[in-house]
Amino acid sequence: MKFKTLKKDDQDVEPQEEDVDVKKLLKIKGKKKKRIYGKRIDSKTEKGRYIKSKLPKDSYGDIAIDATLRAAALSSDGEISVKGEDLRHKIRKHGARASIVMVVDISGSMFSDRKANRLKGILNSVIEDANRHQDRISVIGFKGEEAEIIIPTTRRATSYREQVDNIRVGGTTPLAAGMKKGLEILKKEKLRAEFVPLLLILSDGMPNVGLEEGPMKDAIMMAEKIKEKEIHTVVINFEKSVRYGHEVNMEIALASGGRYYDLEELKDPGGVIAKILDYEREEI
Repeated sequence: MKFKTLKKDDQDVEPQEEDVDVKKLLKIKGKKKKRIYGKRIDSKTEKGRYIKSKLPKDSYGDIAIDATLRAAALSSDGEISVKGEDLRHKIRKHGARASIVMVVDISGSMFSDRKANRLKGILNSVIEDANRHQDRISVIGFKGEEAEIIIPTTRRATSYREQVDNIRVGGTTPLAAGMKKGLEILKKEKLRAEFVPLLLILSDGMPNVGLEEGPMKDAIMMAEKIKEKEIHTVVINFEKSVRYGHEVNMEIALASGGRYYDLEELKDPGGVIAKILDYEREEI
């Protein structure tokens, strides 16, 4: 079985943003959801804007000095003396960010130099865009019999460029395994209230390895499970494929309650990915 990496000896060309209306690339819109991205939510850390104070659960934490002094003044007679019961902690808020899981086809169907470099351009564009928006991102590749984590969930994905360059493409196409791994990660990310889950699937829609019932049936079943967990899903076809591949991708988008973009006619799909992600942030 042959494998190759995405890395090339010649100089890489940076993706150029194409002057394209992304709405025309959107073929399936999915169900409209309540927007959370960018909304002010309680911060779990000491970052974010200080909004108000609260009684602390313990003596450690982000102390609100102003509120603490006010509480001490109310209970003091003359000179202010701060007691344990006067302590107040800060409630901070910040804009909700996305946690993006990118599930990518790195099977033998991506073996040509053209396909491999289009894929690399898209990967780097998504990573740069997530970094610019301070989103979390992870990248999962599927090939052979399983899915593998190429980039673990992080807000510093730009430090993983070498992993992207050294992705080895080849083998069969276990799409359902990639979707399952993506769902597992986003189920955990959903527990973090400050991040909105977004599943991004890049595939030619030609699965040939299943989990239990068969390649196609398993992929649809995984899409239905993703829908049950209310995870915003975007399926992207970025390469010319047979009609069957388009139909499979659209079926996955429909079964997941998600959206489907067709970029096959674009000379540089990596150049329009940032526009698509910005458009999708308005939907989550």
